[in-house]
Amino acid sequence: MRRSRGGRLTRLRQRVRTAVEASFDDDQPPEEIAGSFAIGVFLTTLPTLGGNLLVMVALAARVAWINPVALFSSGIVINPLVKWGVYAVSVPIGVALLGPIDGGLSVDLSLSGNRPLLVRVAVGSSIIAVLAGLLSYGLVRQMVIAYRRREIDVVEELVDTVLTGDDEPTAPAEDAK
Repeated sequence: MRRSRGGRLTRLRQRVRTAVEASFDDDQPPEEIAGSFAIGVFLTTLPTLGGNLLVMVALAARVAWINPVALFSSGIVINPLVKWGVYAVSVPIGVALLGPIDGGLSVDLSLSGNRPLLVRVAVGSSIIAVLAGLLSYGLVRQMVIAYRRREIDVVEELVDTVLTGDDEPTAPAEDAK
């Protein structure tokens, strides 16, 4: 007997919510949680062809202050669909900094045939990674502080938006008095 997709999505949503809430409720300072997420965003934004996962596993295992949930949850934000946009924006940034590619692009699909393009993608992606990491640090730090103060229901909004794909945030639940 097959279980419905809705049931699996509900269980997945609950597991993600529980993990994020536990991460936010942890005794860890907001700066460490935000730093973990920012490092994850930085690594996942770079064009590493999956090598970032190895670095993230090593960091989670060897660096005591790294919050693994925050580190790996960056993969939800910087997912394969988002990475295409990062690459598309990286090329003009790389061209602006390094200049246009002499002789145009090669139709050769090898990595060596388009080295000038790959260098521009790497330079542009690195700049985007630094900016995204800094921005995400500030946002996640504020989210953790706000969550701990219970001023807003950040985790429910985050999980609902990411897992349901809603563009519009839902109204926060009224506090029971």
